[in-house]
Amino acid sequence: MGNEMKRGSIPIMILANAIQMIVLLGASKNDNEPLRCQNLTNAQQIVTDSLMNARTVQALGVEKGLVEMYMTWVEKSMSGMCKRNVLAGIGFGIASGVMFFIMAGGFYVASLLIKEGIADFKGVMMAFMGIFYAGMGAGQAAVMMGDATKAKVACHDMFKLMDRQSQIEGLDPKGDSPEKLDAGIIEFKEVKFFYPFRPEIQVLKGINFRITTGQSVGLVGPSGGGKSTVMSLLQRFYDPQEGSVLIGAEKLPLHSLNIRWWRKQIGFVGQEPILFNANVRTNLMYGVDESDQVTEEYLRQCEKMCNLGFLYKNGNQGLETEVGPRGSRLSGGQKQRVAICRAVLRNPKVMLLDEATSALDTQSETIVQKALEAALKGRTSFAIAHRLSTIQGCDVILVNADGRVVESGNHSELMALKGVYYKLQMQSQK
Repeated sequence: MGNEMKRGSIPIMILANAIQMIVLLGASKNDNEPLRCQNLTNAQQIVTDSLMNARTVQALGVEKGLVEMYMTWVEKSMSGMCKRNVLAGIGFGIASGVMFFIMAGGFYVASLLIKEGIADFKGVMMAFMGIFYAGMGAGQAAVMMGDATKAKVACHDMFKLMDRQSQIEGLDPKGDSPEKLDAGIIEFKEVKFFYPFRPEIQVLKGINFRITTGQSVGLVGPSGGGKSTVMSLLQRFYDPQEGSVLIGAEKLPLHSLNIRWWRKQIGFVGQEPILFNANVRTNLMYGVDESDQVTEEYLRQCEKMCNLGFLYKNGNQGLETEVGPRGSRLSGGQKQRVAICRAVLRNPKVMLLDEATSALDTQSETIVQKALEAALKGRTSFAIAHRLSTIQGCDVILVNADGRVVESGNHSELMALKGVYYKLQMQSQK
């Protein structure tokens, strides 16, 4: 009787454990369904954006509207969940009850075996526990057999991604690091380029120019002309598919140079500078390599050059002034000046300015422009500008249109041509 009961209970235990695992794993899979997952992601995105832009939300008075949007996405994700959860709970409860009935029956049979002297207590318990845990393990394993194959495929894809070699490795120490190379001489020779994720759109269609040391260059032109792409190629975020970017009088290809060395030669100031939630000194030192030593005297020189005198006024604490999350405690002009100082502190040979003053008011723009003029002295510089007044004083102005340099020269020469640059000037004055 005991053996028959053992043999009969094992399949039931396996089935009960399988039902429990299906319920538990099913709940997890429901949470990861593409549509449900997307709905929850949208709800979380609303919360994140609302908190990050709390001032804008309050200024527009859209708190209730955002709450309603959040509730709409949450309700979509909850569609049908109540019915599924009730059924899952009933199934889980029945499976658990079956397990307890089997345990009760097992203990009853064990007591009879011990009472009749057929087996001792130790032997009965060992047999009972062995059968119990074997049935439990078999039930769990049966449910997870399908997931084992999925896990194997996932691991294969993960290791494939980890083993993938980037075409441009930003931490790769390979390549030349010439000490005497003049990094301020830059030449683009028949450069053609398209972004890997949009191969059907040719962004640069054979761009040519040569810049010598100390020249200031303005990049202007209609949107989509390739101005930002030129900046990306200079920072070597991409390599051109055709043509060459040549550096120095020796005309060394940019891709042959040590990428870490090259990026030390570049200072970059963007339209919306990113400052970390720390003091000004820490933000400035982010632009300096760990191996470089910056003296306090040189730091003060850069500070004066970039017009950071505001750090010592109105209760500020100099370089120990906290900038707040994303630099929120500083004005737009103040953030720009800190970003310029961070770039200058590296003593770069080349400065890249991407709309560095476009988001500023006239007064702030004048102050930042003076800081830029001091910072760019003696350095090769490239500046993208839609506000053409900021680049009129550049030594060379390159007019990019349709992926090519269609005009080049200084302000007077380009105005005399009455071409694309002239039309852009006329439009800006309307």
